[in-house]
Amino acid sequence: MSLIPQNNVILPLELGSEDYSLPSDDEKYRAFIFILSVAGMAVTFSALVRQVPLSNWSEASLIKVFYCQGKFRKCIGGKMKKFLLGTTAALAVMFFAASSMAADQGVKLGLGGYYKAGFGWVASEDDGAGQPQAANRRADSLKQVSQVWFQGESTLDNGLTVGARIQMEAQTQSDQIDETWMYIKGSFGELRVGDEDDARRLKAVIAPSASKVFYAVNDVDARAISFSNSPLTSLTGTNFNSANSNVGLNSTAFNVENDSTKLIYMTPSFNGFSLAVSYAPDASSDGQNAGGVTAIDNTSGNSEAWSVAGAYDGKFENVKVQGSLGYTASSNETASADDVDAWQGGLSVGFGSFAVGGSYGLLKNALGNDLDITTYEIGGTYNTGPYTVGLGWSRGKYEVTTTREPTLDTFQVSGAYALGPGISLDAAVQYNNWDNDGNTAIGSGITATEDYQSTAIMVGSSIKF
Repeated sequence: MSLIPQNNVILPLELGSEDYSLPSDDEKYRAFIFILSVAGMAVTFSALVRQVPLSNWSEASLIKVFYCQGKFRKCIGGKMKKFLLGTTAALAVMFFAASSMAADQGVKLGLGGYYKAGFGWVASEDDGAGQPQAANRRADSLKQVSQVWFQGESTLDNGLTVGARIQMEAQTQSDQIDETWMYIKGSFGELRVGDEDDARRLKAVIAPSASKVFYAVNDVDARAISFSNSPLTSLTGTNFNSANSNVGLNSTAFNVENDSTKLIYMTPSFNGFSLAVSYAPDASSDGQNAGGVTAIDNTSGNSEAWSVAGAYDGKFENVKVQGSLGYTASSNETASADDVDAWQGGLSVGFGSFAVGGSYGLLKNALGNDLDITTYEIGGTYNTGPYTVGLGWSRGKYEVTTTREPTLDTFQVSGAYALGPGISLDAAVQYNNWDNDGNTAIGSGITATEDYQSTAIMVGSSIKF
């Protein structure tokens, strides 16, 4: 049998009108040829399927493949031809059914994620002897942040939806897998398990921002791009997670145990209101993977962290309202250290083309016993067609010692142009003012002895996929 290409698909050559038959007086020969013909069908079918997926074949094409087997096709005639034709049709239907069943089994994975890039020029800043963290820094810089998500879900016959997501950093990092979790959801709500944010952070609402690349306050996922050399980027503490400061921006949705492996339950929405609770036994992500042993009882870190949060997302006539209030408690396993707790509250109101809002954050005992961090921010946006402009301001107060509390104020004007769904061009001007609260170094990683100011001009883009 020969094959001919047609529209980039290999198809079997059409049958002719010849009527092939066997000598009626040779039953042994007939049986022998029948066996060889069946074997030939199997070989030919296997070879063809390797060239062309089953989805590209019709039942009629499959029947013709089995009907016409090279040198052996002359033996197919009379009753044997009808027998083979019937069994071939049955086999073809069976193969198509098996292919369909295989496609319906399991969760189908897809790809998602985002890519953000920004170019910044620090037009002015204090980088003298009193600001060693800003010394020998370039005035211009190009930054990027990106993730690839492997995600998928499947709805079962009982109505439950089961899915999973794995978030991988698209650049080489020490923590290459950012988050990984599975979920089951239905009329009861949603249950998640894995490395994920706590309930307080998942429900957090912050002020609206025109740009999704540059923020006046660090976004909840800590994925903002900033061009500031303020002393905040160097801040450290016994109970302080560096993810709260390394971007150089204030945050109102603080990390306490930073994507530790946890259980999360979220209720369904009741007239716009919803609740969430979470519990993380251990202060580490990628946990509980070592055979049958349980996690090590840490001597440091914020373990046994539980969170509870409530949120509202609804409308009053033409006014859209979003709000959140959440609390996280943890057990500090460092000897003689107080436990670390966190609060977050936020509100955003949208009416017509305008949106305004703000948020508040408190991280108790963040920089030591009775040394807290308090932050708040406000912002607003105006949208017309593909254009959005916005203003934002945030302030963070950092109790480094019992007598020193430096502050960081960030002001930003930003704009974005939507090129298409999930694609934007962004620009912003950001001003940072660090009040050192004294003219000596204050420790906790901060070596600055003077106040710090900077102005940065930024352009960038964001792509979701």
